[in-house]
Amino acid sequence: MLEVEPTGGPVAEAWWGAHDSGPSQADMDGALCALDEAIAREPESMLGARAVKRWGDRLPYLLKVLSIGKPLSIQVHPTLAQAREGFAREQRGTGGAPHHFLDPFHKPEMVVAITRMEVLSGVRPIEATASDLRALKTGRALGLASSLENSGDVRDFIRGALSGGVDQETLEALARLGANADPSSSLAAAARALRHFPGDAGAIVALGMHAVRLEPGDAVFVGAGVLHSYQSGMGLEIMANSDNVVRAGLTPKTVNVPLLLDLLNPEACDPVGPQVRFDGAARHLITPADEFALTIINDGRVNVAAGPRIVLCVRGECHLVAGGRELTLTHGQAAFVRDSLGQLELSVDGGAVVARTPYETERPVTHAG
Repeated sequence: MLEVEPTGGPVAEAWWGAHDSGPSQADMDGALCALDEAIAREPESMLGARAVKRWGDRLPYLLKVLSIGKPLSIQVHPTLAQAREGFAREQRGTGGAPHHFLDPFHKPEMVVAITRMEVLSGVRPIEATASDLRALKTGRALGLASSLENSGDVRDFIRGALSGGVDQETLEALARLGANADPSSSLAAAARALRHFPGDAGAIVALGMHAVRLEPGDAVFVGAGVLHSYQSGMGLEIMANSDNVVRAGLTPKTVNVPLLLDLLNPEACDPVGPQVRFDGAARHLITPADEFALTIINDGRVNVAAGPRIVLCVRGECHLVAGGRELTLTHGQAAFVRDSLGQLELSVDGGAVVARTPYETERPVTHAG
């Protein structure tokens, strides 16, 4: 999709943004410069006075393309208060080398499907999870189901599955039953995850989440404390500019089950989509997060108001005009358009997305979970 040479190994993500762990390199009049450094030199010109007042000299969002060949980890993200407190605590306790909180920011996010995607998002009702566990008909699964029903708290189920382990008989039952289940069900998704992570109890935890199938253009928003795992497909992801992730299964990376349970919102909640507003060739996706919004353009002309903007050409060509300057992007190319250039005019022959901060007139929806 990005028209880059294959490396011979997996390429799972591409980032556009100014996170200090891997900022984009910007061509500033012929000289390469890290985008976070360019913003720090001219914050009001790059971001605008309103963004600087709200976020300082930090670009508040990060744009990614995800190419998911096997399930990503079961995870949650902290609230802003939790991130600040946890980061400060670990800084004090480790001499400046944080363990689990990599920055003092939260990480709400939205993923928009480019191809069909399979996603697990949000805690299912207790009775639905217990029903799937009972269908496995093993002693361990029945014990987890009874514990979940008796406590009424999904955290007890997750703690029991991940800390106590799951026996081979239960995993074999999951593989067998899931192979014959409705492909769009949590049971089938859990069995698919198990194929990629044999022996991982996280596959059982997957039964506690809603399975969501996103067709191209569909989107789901994940707020703080929402248990989730992206399973397969290619998608555009936009998020607050943070790398705070706490994992608890389906991963070779560091897991922290107690911290995940502390951050988890245990209430059952349906997956949440963005608020969608149409404006000619543009489709604007708005979420409860005030750090980002996403505008999607297919074959047409669109004006985008001033602010810090990243334009990514997804297919075909995209012609940009702002502040008397012009640039044409082909698919896979991106440009940062600074606030001081004012209104941006886009002519798209194919598809493009604009990552941006929300307009003042855009009222974020309220996340019920």
